[in-house]
Amino acid sequence: MTEIRLCGRCKKSIPQKDFESGVITERYGQLICQDCSEVLSKKKDKGFDELHFLFESILNEVKNIARVLTYEPGSWLNIVGAVAQCFVFGTLIFAYINRSGDVHSILLLSIVFQLMALTFFVIKK
Repeated sequence: MTEIRLCGRCKKSIPQKDFESGVITERYGQLICQDCSEVLSKKKDKGFDELHFLFESILNEVKNIARVLTYEPGSWLNIVGAVAQCFVFGTLIFAYINRSGDVHSILLLSIVFQLMALTFFVIKK
């Protein structure tokens, strides 16, 4: 099974023949393809240094992370579910404080609140 190798700068796939021929360079633990290493050597001749390459790779990684993140829109049902979850916590504390009284009905109320919270959380999905 062949291993997929990606360039650390442009994220293109590196062919196996390039890897075996030795035209691939490695910088800061990342493989760099032949095209990117030529660009970097030209930039280095113009005055760019390794620190600039490091900052550029960090910027590229942050951009990749930003592309992957997805935001889930909130709704009023999620807010109601969160409030019901708070009621669950409150009834559990109340059941613990009043252990000598009727604990079963309070725990049953807690179960009902928890089921309501779960219902509100998954109702839109």
